[in-house]
Formats: sequence, C-alpha cells, structure tokens
Amino acid sequence: MSTITKKSLSVIAGAVFAAVLPSANLLAQDPSPLKIFTAVEVEFGTQSGKVYQLQGSSNLVEWVNIGAPVFGVGRDITQVFSTRSGGEVTFGSYRLEQVAAPTNGLAPWSLAGATLSLDDTPGDDLMQFTDATRGVDLGDDPDPFAYVFTRVDADTVRTDIDYGDGKKDVLTLTFTAPTRGTWVREEYRKERLKDRDLGVFSVVSNTVPNVNPNPGTPPPPPVDPGTTNSPAEPLTGLAGVIYQFQSGEHPDRLEFKDATTGLEIGDDVDDDEPNTFTYTYAVTGTNTATIVVTFKPGRHDDYELSFSSGGRGTFVRREFRNGTVKDTDNGAFSTVTGPSTPGGNGGDDDDDGDDDNGGNTGGNGGNTGGNTNPGTAPAGPSLEGIVYRMVTGEDPDVLTFTNATAGVETGDDDPSSFTYTFTNTGTSTARLVVRFKPDRWDEYDLTFVGANGGTFVRREYDDNELKDTDSGTFVKP
Repeated sequence: MSTITKKSLSVIAGAVFAAVLPSANLLAQDPSPLKIFTAVEVEFGTQSGKVYQLQGSSNLVEWVNIGAPVFGVGRDITQVFSTRSGGEVTFGSYRLEQVAAPTNGLAPWSLAGATLSLDDTPGDDLMQFTDATRGVDLGDDPDPFAYVFTRVDADTVRTDIDYGDGKKDVLTLTFTAPTRGTWVREEYRKERLKDRDLGVFSVVSNTVPNVNPNPGTPPPPPVDPGTTNSPAEPLTGLAGVIYQFQSGEHPDRLEFKDATTGLEIGDDVDDDEPNTFTYTYAVTGTNTATIVVTFKPGRHDDYELSFSSGGRGTFVRREFRNGTVKDTDNGAFSTVTGPSTPGGNGGDDDDDGDDDNGGNTGGNGGNTGGNTNPGTAPAGPSLEGIVYRMVTGEDPDVLTFTNATAGVETGDDDPSSFTYTFTNTGTSTARLVVRFKPDRWDEYDLTFVGANGGTFVRREYDDNELKDTDSGTFVKP
C-alpha cells in the first residue's frame, strides 16, 4: 500500500463547459435540455511489474475499490470516472494501493525488441517493435508506426498503433505460451472502425522481453514456437492438452483432463466458471481433426480443426442445441502452456434457463499431449465415512456414506436415505449405484483425477425408467 501525495496523484472534480446560445427558433425546435455532469479525473505514475488500484473513502477507515486494477508499464496513467451515479466514485479521500504483479502470467511487460508473426505460417505478416514506442509493419512496403503498450492482465496485452494520416489499429494479444497465442485487431480509419479480424501469432525474434519484471533477473530462454508439436500434425490424443479458441473478444478455453472428459472456461464474458464435458476426438487428415464436445444431452459443440504449426491453426465451430445448429463461428486456436485453470461451480451460459454442467476440481494440464496423473479409486466395496459433493449446477448434491451399505443424500431437496453398492472398474474408475427405493435409483460412473475427487456421469432412474443423464465433478468437502 502506498500513500499518494498531491504531486504524484491528482484528483480533479468538476466540469468545464461552454455553449453558444441558440436562437429562440432553434430552442423551440429542439426542446432537449443541455445536461452537464461532473467527473473525477485521476493521474498517477506507474512502475513496470506493479499493479495499482484506486480506492476511495468517506471516513479514512473503510476503503472502496474504484475501477479495475491497472498493470503498471512505466508511464503515467490517466483515468476519468463519471460522478453522475453519485456515491460510486464520489469520496472525500482517495488513495492508490500498490502491490506486486502476479508472477504466473504469460504476457510480457514490454514488446520492445520483439518481432511477431501474425499469420498461421511463422515468418509471414511480420510486425517489429523496434523500441518501447515505435515499430514497423514489415512487408514489401514497410510501414512505420508509433504505439502505446498496455498490459491488460496476466496473459493479455494491448497495443494502440498509430500509422499516421488517420490510420490506427488496436491490437490485442492473448498469450497461451511465452511466445505464442491469439490476436484480435480492430482497424480504424479517421476514428471510424472499418474492420475487425483475428488469428494466431508467434514471436519469431530472440529478443523477447523478460516476462519476470524483477530487476536483475535474467530473461527466460526463448522458446521456438514450432517445438511444442510437430508442424501441421494433429496430436494422436488430447489427454492433458489445453486449447484456447479465439473467435471474438473473449477467448474460450478447453482443458482435456483425460481421454474422454474435460472443462470449458470462459464460454462468454458473464460465465467465467468451468463447465464439464465429455468429448470424442478424431484425426481426419494430415493436418485436420475434429472434436465433439458434449455438455449434456441435446447440447454439444462440433469443432473442425486445421493445424498450421506448433499446435496452432484455425477452426470452425458449430453449436448444437436440441439437435439444431444454433450458431456457427470460426477463428484461430493455440495450445496453452501451464497448469489448468482452478475449478469452480458451473453457470448458465446459454438461453435455455438451465444451469449447465460445472466443476470444482482442477486437473493437471500441459501442452505435450501426454497423460494426466490420474487418481486412485477407493478399494471398495465400502465407502463408510466418506462424503462426496456432486456438482452439476448451482445446487450440488452431497452424498454421505454413513456405513458400509447405506447413506444420506442432501441438497436442494429434503434429506433422502439410500442404500448403495460400490464397485471398482479400473485403477481410477468405479461404479456407484445409489438406491432410494426399489424403482428409483442413480447410477454413477466415477473417474478419479486426484486424491479427493474427479468427474462423473450420472444416470437417474425413476419408475424403473431412465429419466435423465448428466455429468459433473465430485470432491470431498
């Protein structure tokens, strides 16, 4: 936490306005009144490797965050907040909280000295950032530019590029590995948005800026974007792989936990919690493959992948709801380096009003296509003393096994007693049958991915008939 002096942090509240009074006829024709509102403008200096959060207080005891955290990149930052809504930014005192930036991010703190390839084929469509503020778009007719660099979050950076003469681009880079990822470019001409496109990028120079901002720390060795996977060759399996799909402003991320199950993160901006799925994967050509991702009966996404190199390429995705194609989009994909995203309960990410599958356990992730480290199922047949929290939506079911053959289920309904059988079907898999009465029972196929939980598929029977099938994750509370 740092105390900001008046010299380093200036807060200006007020409004500057001027108006030319129109004639009486114009006033009669346009009855809309002129409205002027005040604002708070904040300016503060930053250091690379620090994160800053503006806060306000009315009593110097309770402090409220204002706006989003700012990643410092060594230049002054100016922010303007409207006071129209009242208390949100109108305080008697302000301060700036300063903390060290997270160290697990992939995004660099500068692009100075880096050359990017914004094409499926490394070496094509090159953009060179010669220093911290200038660069050149390479090609048959090189086009120099000035730019402003911003680190948006741990894995994302933004460059506001000015070629001059009213030609400006906003290039957003999302790193999925230290030297590659996906990009979105918005092209403006004379302040008007003319085009928006996207793709995959790779860093092709050996002067990648140091990702670790700590002074004196040597930069990490450069990573060749083509060494992760063989060029243009699909993997034979996806267990342990993470793919990021960029088809709009907010990328989607699929984490394949094993040969048949996985987690989806970031389906849209309002749903950033994982959704569990089952999937099938097939290699269809020398550089093509398909993935069918099923979230629940009647809801699945079909991906057609075309690989270019280094685990990157383009895709076409068709989203099915109740057997009907609801949307088709395309974009670029890339493998992601690093551990999988921590799990969380699932949310509703479509328009059907139902809570979709969720998870609360993370698994081991990677980008080599190897196997994850599976868990070991209990020896069985008794689960006495064990409690499992079964998550498929907002209201999880909790199974408490009170003895070797019976237990109690609690959740959104009243507690229900049951008898059960538990059978090992493999080192990390098991079958659990929970019977509430002779004609009503649930069958669970469990896959253990850690010491305390994993994923499941559940079939619910009532009146001796299959009524529902869903999937999710389970964990010991």
